Amino acid sequence: MTAEANRPVIIRRAEATDVERLTPLYVAFFEEDGIPACAATIRRNLARMVGDARACVFVAEAGDALVGVSSGALTVGVEFGCAAEVDDLYVAPGMRGRGLAKRLASAVLDWAESRGASEILLVITPEAEEAQALTRFYEKLGFKDSRRILMYRNAPGLAGGGGQPA
Repeated sequence: MTAEANRPVIIRRAEATDVERLTPLYVAFFEEDGIPACAATIRRNLARMVGDARACVFVAEAGDALVGVSSGALTVGVEFGCAAEVDDLYVAPGMRGRGLAKRLASAVLDWAESRGASEILLVITPEAEEAQALTRFYEKLGFKDSRRILMYRNAPGLAGGGGQPA
């Protein structure tokens, strides 16, 4: 058991000064979910999110250690009006089973709802579903399978550079 496991954990908004400490947590998260991880890209995108009013990043902090992260972003469209996506949710393996994922997810959901999001969506990778059965976790938070197909297209000149599949 890690030293962090015995400390109280607070959930708070991430700040620009957290970006460097969050990057290794994101690298571990992406690798666990089978997503290509580039620390420089993560650092750049995370810094952008932390400074953007349309996005949120929350951290779980135990003492001086960041042991979990969640993030979300708003979008506007004709179908849903203001909607939000839970972009990321990760808890370090040594800290799992303590309710931190629910607390981190709830922080993003509360943030999105406070900004008028009428729908909140998320993506579960096949690797994450197989390893952690995340569908059940998110169903307990009120999510349901949309039966939609998610597709990606990288912007010309940025193939793979945004952390998306090439």
